[in-house]
Amino acid sequence: MKINYTAMKIGAAALGCAMMTGNICRGEEVAARSISSLAEVQQAMIPSTDRDWSFSLSAGWSSKYVTEGLDCLPHSGIWEVAPGISWKDFTLGAWYAGGDSANYDELDLVLGYAWNLGDWTVNPWYEHQFYFTQDYNVANPALTVSYTVADWLTAGVETQVKVEHQDFESYYSVFVQMEWSPMENVTVTPLVRYGYNGGYNVDYDDGSNCIDWSLGVTWKFAEHYFLSCSVNYSQALTVLHRRRAGDEFWMGFRLGMEF
Repeated sequence: MKINYTAMKIGAAALGCAMMTGNICRGEEVAARSISSLAEVQQAMIPSTDRDWSFSLSAGWSSKYVTEGLDCLPHSGIWEVAPGISWKDFTLGAWYAGGDSANYDELDLVLGYAWNLGDWTVNPWYEHQFYFTQDYNVANPALTVSYTVADWLTAGVETQVKVEHQDFESYYSVFVQMEWSPMENVTVTPLVRYGYNGGYNVDYDDGSNCIDWSLGVTWKFAEHYFLSCSVNYSQALTVLHRRRAGDEFWMGFRLGMEF
């Protein structure tokens, strides 16, 4: 079953191998979350089916929790559980995660809609993030617009807005994702994404943030079950490079089912 970028990201989803997702890093502190991690963007989708309803459930682990080019949980990996349900073009998902060597708990709830216009997909979505360790929560409306260049190539843009204390702070990105099946039931998905900090990470100047590189492989080993793994690298650009931050490498895996 083909997993499409435009299908719908769940819970910040976190569903990703390295997923997931994002918090704003402030030194040793993890604050309000920001844009989804690279693997999340690549993996956190509900597959398209011929039925009105579909359901997914996955669990996974990542060696780091990287977002916006920064390691938000130093010296700790992260585990996650992510259920999701979709009805026609609507998706409702959740992502619950915790640090494997750090005191950290996060729950993200996402509601999204995928509006298909030929080769274009317009995907408005809303995410609410709860940080139990810090007793904190953040509203995160977002919009993803993607274009199917070919069966194996998708390009798009995305913006996420953090609504905090009546302030609106954004993060912008453009991405290109490829996809092919070298053998039956195996899908390979390279992805490249450029990110621009527009206030999301308050500890760093606005500007070019990072380029994310990812290679994911998904093996559907039974009719409704799959195993995914990914390797990821976030290359620091100007605003991170000047502060000698970023340049993170991580990997992860995810085991899931979909009906």
